[in-house]
Amino acid sequence: MTHSVDAGAYRGLVPYNALDVDEIVGLTGEDAARICIAARRVAGEPADATGLAEHAVGLVTSFPPGLVRALHRYAGRGSVHDTLLVRGLLDGLPGLPPSPGTTTPAALGPAVDVAALALLAVLSLLGEPFTYASLYEGRLVQHVTPVAGREEVQTSEGSDAVLAWHVEDGHREDRCDFFGLLCLRGAPGAATLVAAARSLDLPPRVERVLREPRFVVEPDVAHGSGPAHGLPRVAVLSGPAGDPEICFDAVYQRPADPGDVDAAAALQVLAEAVEDAAVAHVLGPGELLIVDNRRVVHGRTVFRPCYDGADRWLLRTMVCASKRAHRRRGASRALR
Repeated sequence: MTHSVDAGAYRGLVPYNALDVDEIVGLTGEDAARICIAARRVAGEPADATGLAEHAVGLVTSFPPGLVRALHRYAGRGSVHDTLLVRGLLDGLPGLPPSPGTTTPAALGPAVDVAALALLAVLSLLGEPFTYASLYEGRLVQHVTPVAGREEVQTSEGSDAVLAWHVEDGHREDRCDFFGLLCLRGAPGAATLVAAARSLDLPPRVERVLREPRFVVEPDVAHGSGPAHGLPRVAVLSGPAGDPEICFDAVYQRPADPGDVDAAAALQVLAEAVEDAAVAHVLGPGELLIVDNRRVVHGRTVFRPCYDGADRWLLRTMVCASKRAHRRRGASRALR
């Protein structure tokens, strides 16, 4: 199946609202220095994915109380947009190498190790870090950076095409509960877009359709998969009316029945409602954006990479909020 995205559906940065002040927590330079010092003590030590996660947990004792409280509050109650922005997690980060130009680079040195540990440490307060064996070589911390020749793809490698509205790994029931994007280098035109399910204004008849298991989601190309057969039927919306969960992918989701015109129309109305509810943030170096993957859809605007070693570069990791569910999955850091 050929997938395409209407770039005209994305209005550009200016019309979007911004994150609410109550969902932003700032760290001082002293806070960031303390976290980096703690990370440098363990950066570079040989460790598999489990060891890396355990090293990261040790950094939590270096966190300022305000950050711990903000994460606790966010995990329990969410926020206006079910998103949390941590500013100043990394202060400068000297020794950062050129942006890798690939999502699967070789070892990049201590500065990147420190950043990865800091990212894992913050997300560990929300759950157990994990990934999938099929996703970017099963790396627990993934690189989000433009890749030459992949400009139009609907993955973290793309740039010239809008990254369409989606949840992470919507084709899997065991998708992450939260994920974090830590910016090492930003790009002025690359706005990360988020839209919370609780903010959607939908007609009752459309919401009823979206709450029925009349849809399927195909695996995306980042997993190296083509269209699948025997996909489970899923609902797009679930949970309480005032605080719903959402499983939406503007590219890979479709009605389970090709003749279900009501389901197809509901997806179109939903896409418009998501656009109306969206907020935008252009990530800057040292900022960490945390998103509730069960209650928020996200995307990204177009930007133009130069492939000169100074392109946009984020680190991403995902967590399962339920330790019980994580154990039932074999406590694996890379699910199959």
